[in-house]
Amino acid sequence: MSTPTRSPRRLRVNVQTLGIFGAAAIIFIIFGILSPSFLTIGNLRDIAVAASINAIIGLGVTFVIITGGIDLSVGSIASLVGIVAATFMVSGGVAPILALLIGIVVGLACGAANGLLITRLKLPPFIATLGTMSVFQGLAYVTTDGKPVYNIPPEFVLLLNSYVGGIPVMVIIVAVVGVLCWLLLRRTVFGENVIAVGGSEETAWLSGIRVNRVKVAVYALSGGLAGLAGLILVARINAAQTEGGSPYLLTAIAAAVIGGANLMGGEGRIAGTLVGALILGALTNGLVLLNVPSFYEQIVTGLVVIIAVALDQSAKDWPMLKRGKSKDDVAATPVQELAG
Repeated sequence: MSTPTRSPRRLRVNVQTLGIFGAAAIIFIIFGILSPSFLTIGNLRDIAVAASINAIIGLGVTFVIITGGIDLSVGSIASLVGIVAATFMVSGGVAPILALLIGIVVGLACGAANGLLITRLKLPPFIATLGTMSVFQGLAYVTTDGKPVYNIPPEFVLLLNSYVGGIPVMVIIVAVVGVLCWLLLRRTVFGENVIAVGGSEETAWLSGIRVNRVKVAVYALSGGLAGLAGLILVARINAAQTEGGSPYLLTAIAAAVIGGANLMGGEGRIAGTLVGALILGALTNGLVLLNVPSFYEQIVTGLVVIIAVALDQSAKDWPMLKRGKSKDDVAATPVQELAG
């Protein structure tokens, strides 16, 4: 009697995951050929730094998307947290470490507010976060009357925008946050619950999962990571802009989608989101080196998102990736379907 095999599932995971990494490799090779300076150590470090903010926000958004939701307020949260933390330091004389903690708490609170609007008032995630996007952005304006905050303490800048062994601190932060998010999603009951909620809220509820608590926690996590990204942005530009985080909303979501997050819920990859952010950073950097006008970047980003989603959907429809599911495959937990 033959034993069940899991090869069909393994093949599907490998094809989708390797496709993301393969796309990144191709982009790096093409730009490396077109521009000799693209693959230099210094430029690769610049790409990693530029991708850091998108990566951190994208990781939080990935959890939200896995639950079947969306968070349109992450850019505004990043702006608000940056303004609040900078104001505390510059006007209130608060120590950089304390300002960092305050900023993250503000981000968590904003995210939790999103979760409560969605779970308690039963608002659709799109509408709820569209509304709070304006609210949080307005609060950032009100805090400083629409003015940027300068004279950021050097200690704060060094805390988040320095080097350790030649590696930028913000890149190290991305690596640490990425590993923690991967462990949270792949190695904890909470991660399994997140995927279960995205797969079917009703089934998750019938299984004893507290769906509302999972959702609030996920949105709080998204807000906290957006807040951390806003703090890194302040350290990077040595100032807090009232709209500093706004440009990162769509690119962070794009990073998650490129990385394999399914907007219908139930699927997402931590490693994929990191690679997605890296792809977007490489595209922007490569286009600059080739002296391509900056407004073409939006066109390229949009096309990359469309192609990534189209390829992901095509992969799911390939017969070779769908046949032969064994009993073991059916019984496997949703977490085993993710490649990170």
